[in-house]
Amino acid sequence: MERALEDVRIADFTQMMQGPWATQKLADMGADVIKIERLGGEWERSLEAGGELYDGISPFFLAMNRNKRSVALDLKSDRGREIALEIAADADVVVENFRPSVMDRFGLGYDDVREVNSEVVYVSGYGFGRDGPYADRPGQDLLLQSMTGLARYTGRRDDPPTPVGTAVVDEHSATLIALHTMIALFHRERTGEGQRVEANLLNAALDLQCQEITASLNMNESFERSEEGIGQAWLGGPYGIYETIDGFLAIAMAPMETLADTIGLEELSEYTSPEAVYEHRDEIKRTLEAYTREQPTDGLLETLLEADIWAAPVNDFQDVAKDPQVEHNDMLIELEHPEGGTFTTTGFPVEHSKTPATVRYDPPTAGENTDEVLAELGYDESERRSLEEDDVIDRR
Repeated sequence: MERALEDVRIADFTQMMQGPWATQKLADMGADVIKIERLGGEWERSLEAGGELYDGISPFFLAMNRNKRSVALDLKSDRGREIALEIAADADVVVENFRPSVMDRFGLGYDDVREVNSEVVYVSGYGFGRDGPYADRPGQDLLLQSMTGLARYTGRRDDPPTPVGTAVVDEHSATLIALHTMIALFHRERTGEGQRVEANLLNAALDLQCQEITASLNMNESFERSEEGIGQAWLGGPYGIYETIDGFLAIAMAPMETLADTIGLEELSEYTSPEAVYEHRDEIKRTLEAYTREQPTDGLLETLLEADIWAAPVNDFQDVAKDPQVEHNDMLIELEHPEGGTFTTTGFPVEHSKTPATVRYDPPTAGENTDEVLAELGYDESERRSLEEDDVIDRR
């Protein structure tokens, strides 16, 4: 089976989510991603979920590191730096998401790599950018949700600012990194020129909110969250989550007259203009929820969908795993756990008719492929053993 990125090699110096999620997206499409970790493995390997690891390793690491080969190096040592530079010299792409200047201190910055690989695409993922007043601050998802307004506009009016329930800024930044890596490779394919590509969480968080920021700044409006929990501060009723007898149901945009006729709440039909729907959004929510609390979720969902009113159940992840469309889309897959057994994770979100994504490697143990990669670089067994004895490398 043809793989779209089969001849692309990536030297991956990333950690946590922003970088590894980006490089996994490229690895899924066939890129040879060599994950260069510190001795003992990168930090995300030990990040607990609910205070626990899954069979000795973080489930978050498992989610973002399939289709990669792991090399464990001491980058602070001269010999470790030399090996890393050899890997980078043979790579099409170098990706890193350390704080600014860390790779330069390792002797692996853009200028260092470009000396040995003039056509390299060198991709950096920062918190705030390579320079500027916040360049040295820690960049982390919650901090960026807070700084860019996302937490301020989530939840009800009387709630404190509320972060969303996933690392959405990291996720969006990772997708941008993968996208712009491909753009830079496409440019190199046409011109032969490598280049530096820089992404950051701040820009990603702002990009994620393009609609809302544009509305607020140009309309000179500081939108207030609704009292009753309309889903977004700038939208009117009925947009939100509604309690039912046995759960919750989401109802998105809907013509109020159609909604009123469908469920027999004629009092809703008086809110016909966009201005009225927004001004009276809390009254709409209270009136509608008084009705939905007396209805079973499945029956109400069927009624609304038959009337082409946009609605969906509110699921937990166990419900999601059993959803027939999720099953049909093959979006949950089973892989081998590094310590034995299997685990379930998300699959491939986009289909390609000619070059589909595939699983070639399960998530590696730290240094699992050190021997293999160093042998490819020309190091013989005695040299590899010496490097291990000197604590320059880990090999399994």
